[in-house]
Amino acid sequence: MKPVAKVVGLGPSGSAFLKSYGRAAAVELSPRYFKACGEAVPVETPLVDGRYVVDKVKRFKFYHWEREVGEVAYAKPRWYIVDKRAWVESMRAAPQVQDPPEVVVNAGGPYQSLGDKIYIARAYVKGPRLEDETAYFIFPPDAVGFYWAFPHGGVYNVGGGFLGVDNPLPRLYAFVERWLGGGQILDVRGAPFTAFPKVVLHDGRGYRVGEAAGLVYPLTGEGIRPGVLSAIALAEALSTKRPLDSYRRAVKKIVEQIEFQKRLLKLAERLLNRGEALLELADDAVLRDYIEENLTAKTLFTAAAKRPRYGVKLIAALLK
Repeated sequence: MKPVAKVVGLGPSGSAFLKSYGRAAAVELSPRYFKACGEAVPVETPLVDGRYVVDKVKRFKFYHWEREVGEVAYAKPRWYIVDKRAWVESMRAAPQVQDPPEVVVNAGGPYQSLGDKIYIARAYVKGPRLEDETAYFIFPPDAVGFYWAFPHGGVYNVGGGFLGVDNPLPRLYAFVERWLGGGQILDVRGAPFTAFPKVVLHDGRGYRVGEAAGLVYPLTGEGIRPGVLSAIALAEALSTKRPLDSYRRAVKKIVEQIEFQKRLLKLAERLLNRGEALLELADDAVLRDYIEENLTAKTLFTAAAKRPRYGVKLIAALLK
């Protein structure tokens, strides 16, 4: 029989584990879930209930501040924008098991993760006139990070996070005025984000899922999909003879992409110090892989080969 699990933290990852596993006891949860983020998930993300989808995205636009540098478009919606709090709370209702827990599952997000963190800020903004079903990524010239503007059922979810910026709120307010042209700010929240996560799937006392395990993509900030996938993977692994090995195999591709993105984020820091930007490599292939969380060295060097001057600077920064 599967062991009974104690879940600590019930955001998307912990709630997804609870829903998938079915033998959880002594669950710790706050009365209502909230964490500031873009609330976007790829359409194939498991357990996403259509009742909580408030908008859809099929086009992605990228800017180096006011200069548009690229666009990725799909024939059908590629992302769902969800009412994350309502969706998460809907997954929290699961049968409780009274037997003592045999394993612990830590799912406390950035509050349990290991690695360097930054703070992000998010606001709901009413009034901007942007294209329908379109997500915007705006990269400033003076910091490593980005602003986002995602449609959210009649308003926009607008936010940002940047390396070395302890308080992103002044930047966010300025962005709303200068880039969006103003708007009514309805709600503002902040949250920590593990920018350089250390991946730890088991800490000697219990398993970890989602951002608590370091499973969050550093370049895009996407955490919901890897969180849900890791929760489902662990739920399935606990039924095997070697659960930790099974869990490692199941999330191997996620971990490899996270480690590669961490190196790219460090590279972006070095390039900024040289007065350059990683965004200069943006072409259709790079931007599509960015959205798909599938960036590779081959993609980047192919793009660099099309820009010899920038390619030399990229290699110099890599070798530093």
